[in-house]
This record gives sequence, structure tokens and C-alpha cells, in this order.
Amino acid sequence: MENRLFFGNYLLKKNLIREEDILYALKYQSEKTPSFIEVAVKMDYLDMKMVYEILTLQANTDLAFEETALEKGYLTSAKIDEILAEKEKSRLHIGDILVKMGIISEDVMESELKAFHHTTERFMELSEILRGVKMFHSISDRALEALAYIADKIVCKQNERIVYESEKAECFYCVVSGSLRITKNNPNDWDKEIFIYTITNNDIFGISSIFEEEKRSANVTADQESVLLRFDREKFLAFLSDHPKSSYHILLFIIQRLVYKLHQSHKELANERKHTISPVVAEPSMDDVV
Repeated sequence: MENRLFFGNYLLKKNLIREEDILYALKYQSEKTPSFIEVAVKMDYLDMKMVYEILTLQANTDLAFEETALEKGYLTSAKIDEILAEKEKSRLHIGDILVKMGIISEDVMESELKAFHHTTERFMELSEILRGVKMFHSISDRALEALAYIADKIVCKQNERIVYESEKAECFYCVVSGSLRITKNNPNDWDKEIFIYTITNNDIFGISSIFEEEKRSANVTADQESVLLRFDREKFLAFLSDHPKSSYHILLFIIQRLVYKLHQSHKELANERKHTISPVVAEPSMDDVV
């Protein structure tokens, strides 16, 4: 969690501290935190003779101290976990250090810590949701963590309108659960929309907004209570720029979905045309369209 949602970075983004403040606090934290070896000796899991033997063995490998101790039988996995947990307990909290340094008041720190915990809970929830979205199955945990920062969870009630035709497209959506209907405005009867198709779990819509600024080409309405993830266009483009390896997998998924939908539309349109023209004429006509 320290790596994913670092309290110091949270304060930094809110302009409550400076970069040099957090660097000094991290240095102080590191100096005051006991090492793995110190904690292991204090817990009587190792003595200094064992430490010397492990360090000697470690010198001939590229393993960490605890990995060498495990491989050579000096420590078990359970004991290593206990040592690491005890070490973490000994680590001074960044907030306490900043208060001690006089950089931020205790009252402000207490208030911001509550807000940070709320952000952390939201972050963890979004991270779990993202892991279940097919579009993001092939990307790294670090990239998922970055996505959790820019995703907005939206719960839509039945018959709630999410997207209106002709409105400005500034975001796209992933369907986590539920069902949505896609419709077009009927130019001949504004009270009756033209049904296009239905989208459900793991589908995406509004994705063309990533590639260019445009207006929505259809309406999207919840058929039942649905959970969506909303991604702002500019924030998502910044994510793609910062995570090129993950971008490959995401863009490949988008292209595959667009090709699939184009293929489905091709089949549906061909089927419709075959009711009005002969099969011999229908296929060449469809080839011209696609």
C-alpha cells in the first residue's frame, strides 16, 4: 500500500508540503527504521554468528538477505513474514515526522489522514473492480493502480440516461455489471427512439472519444441497475502515454471490439438487405459498404 497510495505524495498533490520536505522525511524515516537483520536478532530468530554466515553465503549470490536465509534454512517463510511485519510496525509514519518537523500542524494532519483513508478505500475498491474488467486483464498491477486513480465508479438506476445523442464526447465507459440499451433519436417521431443494440458486462462504449473530440452518435440508457467505470478522455490519454506496454494490450482490445462490432453490423445489414434484394446482388453491395 505504501507504494500504491503514498501519504506523502497525497500531501504533495494538495500543495500542503514541498518535495524537499517529503525527501527529508523519507530520509529520516529510513534512518530510524531498524533493518531486517536488527529485527530478526531482536526477535531471537537469528544470532550474530548466523547473520555472519548468511551474509557470507549471500555474497556469492544475487539474492536478498532474507532470501538467502530462507534458501539455506536459517529462517522459514513464516518467520520472515513475522520479521517484516515487526519491522513495518517500527517504521515511523510520514505524517508524524512532518508534524515533528513543524512542516504541518497536528490538526491539519489528522484531518488529511482521515481524507487519505477515504481515498485509500475508494482506490482499493476500484482496483478490485478493474481486475475483473476484460479490457484490463493483460496489464500489470502497477498500471491497474494508475488506472484506479483516474476511474470513476458510477451506479445507474433502471432507465437512467447515461449518454445523450449529439452531446460532446469527453469520456468513455466500461460496463462492470448490468445491461444498457443503445438507441438513436427518431427524426420522424421524437417520442420514439430507434433501438440499435444492447451492451452488457465487460463491454465498452463511447470509446471513439479517445481518438478524437466528437459528439455522441447515440443514446445510452440503463435497462436495469448497472455499474460503470467512467474514464475522462484527457486523463486516459495521459495514462496511455505513461504506460506504453499496457497501452498495447488496451488498444488491441479496443480494435478487436470495434472489428467484432463492425462484423456484427455487416451481418445484420446483409440480413436486412437480403429481404429486399436478391442474394446475388446483396453480397457485392455489402462488400462495397465495408
